[in-house]
Amino acid sequence: MRRALGNHKRAQKNLKTDPVHDFRVALRRCRSLAEGFSAIDPDPVWRRLRKASKQIQSGLSDLRDVQVLQAWLRPLRLTGGPAGKALASHFKKQERRARREARSSLKSFPRKRWKRWSRRLPARAELIPVNERRLAQLVLEQLSRVIDLHERWTKEPSAETWHELRVTVKRLRYLVESFLPQKSEAWGAELERAQDLLGEGHDLDVMHDLLVELSHKRSLPKLAVSRSLRRVDTAARKRRKEYVALVSQPPHRNGKGSSVDNAADTSPQKLWDRWRTELACMASITRQGGEESSRSAPRRALRVRARASRYPHRPRRISSAP
Repeated sequence: MRRALGNHKRAQKNLKTDPVHDFRVALRRCRSLAEGFSAIDPDPVWRRLRKASKQIQSGLSDLRDVQVLQAWLRPLRLTGGPAGKALASHFKKQERRARREARSSLKSFPRKRWKRWSRRLPARAELIPVNERRLAQLVLEQLSRVIDLHERWTKEPSAETWHELRVTVKRLRYLVESFLPQKSEAWGAELERAQDLLGEGHDLDVMHDLLVELSHKRSLPKLAVSRSLRRVDTAARKRRKEYVALVSQPPHRNGKGSSVDNAADTSPQKLWDRWRTELACMASITRQGGEESSRSAPRRALRVRARASRYPHRPRRISSAP
């Protein structure tokens, strides 16, 4: 939250690419934290933080989109010719409008309220009685969404599903970083690479659609447009192949005899499936989807009854969600 305050000042100065990106990333991290905490803590302040982060982030989205697409023009050799001129004209017009919207959004950023939250929420988070098992369940829920979208895209590839997958992987990365730091150290490089590949593939899909739209609106030469589209589509296919190779790679053999490596012959080969297996173990969830083992719930109930009978006059406290 302090990082968001600092990046807000930087972004306000000149709306350059890096400060705007850094501010949006800080907002996205705050939003992910708020989403995670709101699942285990009823305090409405988490919902307010999530809503405020989303509103400010949305106000900067158009400017960020223009800046990202402009950065692709040189690598894709789209700076000249009819297609390049049409794109440059389009981006110039869009950037003016997006800058006005971004300035308005940055002006509405609630700095005073944000400072109060940055003082209150860390103390609030410390009081939440939650263990690693529950946090693993939260991350596992997000990973399950990633796997569902990955399977959907594998069966019927589409730009829409790819974009949903990109957003979901981004949220997964921030949840892992925030709630399971040990897993973040182990998975961080692969998570970041997957997010980058999905993001670049989405950028190229947007560029493809924009070129098609401009070619119809401005009656651009078909040959020039087809050449430009070929370069864009080649770059997009490369990202998709790299993403598939990344999530399909076999487990790393580190020679240290970890439980996952020892079970390499029977463990799932896909990256997402291997991580799901690890999180399910942390969350004490069986393969059938049941929580813990069939014997643990009765044992826990017996312990609760034993404590209640031993101290009948002790006031009850509301237990935390498992």
